Amino acid sequence: MKEKDLELYKEGTNTAMFRGGASFADAITFGAEKIDKKLSEEFTKVRGKKTLPFNPEGDLTDYLQLYSDLAGK
Repeated sequence: MKEKDLELYKEGTNTAMFRGGASFADAITFGAEKIDKKLSEEFTKVRGKKTLPFNPEGDLTDYLQLYSDLAGK
């Protein structure tokens, strides 16, 4: 890692940790219905990354498709 890679984490908050992790992730999933609005808006605008919203009624179909898509890269 380089110093510039740590820039996203500099605030030391949960939001900063989520932001940093998402920036290096292949995909973004939301594990709760209520998340920081700032993060939600930011993550849904990320291009080139699959984003799965929280779905309390959903089954694993969306996740299985996500993993299948990622494995096909």
